[in-house]
Amino acid sequence: MRRNLGQRLAAGLAVAALAAAAAVGTVAPAGAAADNLPGVPAPGSSDATWQEWAQQERAEAEATDWAADARTRGCTLVEATVVDEVDPAYNAAMGAPADLVTHRVDMVEDCPETPAGTLAGTLDGGLTRSDRVATTAIGSGTQCATTHGPGTICVYSSSGRIYGSWRYSGDGSVSGFLRIYRIPTSSDDCYRGDTWLTGPSVTWSSGMTRSISKTRTTYSGYSAHIWKKVTIGHTDWGRACAKL
Repeated sequence: MRRNLGQRLAAGLAVAALAAAAAVGTVAPAGAAADNLPGVPAPGSSDATWQEWAQQERAEAEATDWAADARTRGCTLVEATVVDEVDPAYNAAMGAPADLVTHRVDMVEDCPETPAGTLAGTLDGGLTRSDRVATTAIGSGTQCATTHGPGTICVYSSSGRIYGSWRYSGDGSVSGFLRIYRIPTSSDDCYRGDTWLTGPSVTWSSGMTRSISKTRTTYSGYSAHIWKKVTIGHTDWGRACAKL
């Protein structure tokens, strides 16, 4: 049966629309923004909206009693610093402009050593469960694990923020940095996903706990890693992950 010109044009447009939709679906970035939590602007909001939100978040951080925050974990605050930064990875995760100025909080604390029985993911020999094939999905809430370098790494949420911390329990001092990755909530391993937050290069002395934190904007899996400085570059010394 011969089709008229209108039918042929309609069919052609339908095929083109399907092809375009398929193409769009194949190029979506892995770190594309998910649904933001209440109070966080929707992805694609105006620059002015994002700037107002970021300024409010920073003002709240400046007004926070970080010593009281540390006490909720049984720790004594040594130092807390609110740092302005432009973090394209963090901004992309919530659909904000790449050049949005946000803040993170770097803390130094004196914390008691976590009892071995409470460490999530600890295995014999001081290795974490993430060093072996995992068989269950990552847990929710605060998660901690022992690390290759003697210490304890934790990832948790508190007062609307995501924290990554590491307590060094070896001798002398070591240098490195903390990094938090965003991973799917269905993950069964604390792997390195999309970078979400990177802390500064710093030094830990024996018994010192350092943490980094940033405003929680989406429900997701978060994987905190401690990167130790070595002769050339850094090595991943351990990790902990959770749905937060």
